[in-house]
Amino acid sequence: MKCPHCHSKNTRVICTNHFKRYTKRYCRCLDCDSKYRTVEKYESRRPGPPKGTLRSGKIACGSNHGSAVLTEKNVVHIRRLYAWGMTLKVIAQKYGMSTSYISRIINYKAWTHV
Repeated sequence: MKCPHCHSKNTRVICTNHFKRYTKRYCRCLDCDSKYRTVEKYESRRPGPPKGTLRSGKIACGSNHGSAVLTEKNVVHIRRLYAWGMTLKVIAQKYGMSTSYISRIINYKAWTHV
């Protein structure tokens, strides 16, 4: 901490008192020998739902989602192409996606509702 009088960083904490919403520290500057106090306030957490609770309202999924690139028809077609023996790499290049995401679609890890 800097001394408010001489702006030196050569300081020591003499005493620390902890309270619910703040902490007071009593300090002494070793250069100018002045004593001062600092107060550190704690920020309170924002109120919100507890962790693990479900969000209220309907969540958009599939092609209704704002950032969806594929449609339900595309997903069904991707799964058919893989069943017919086409490789992940070829399917991924055809749809402009990564092979890992195509694999997630085929294994029903993504687009599970289709």
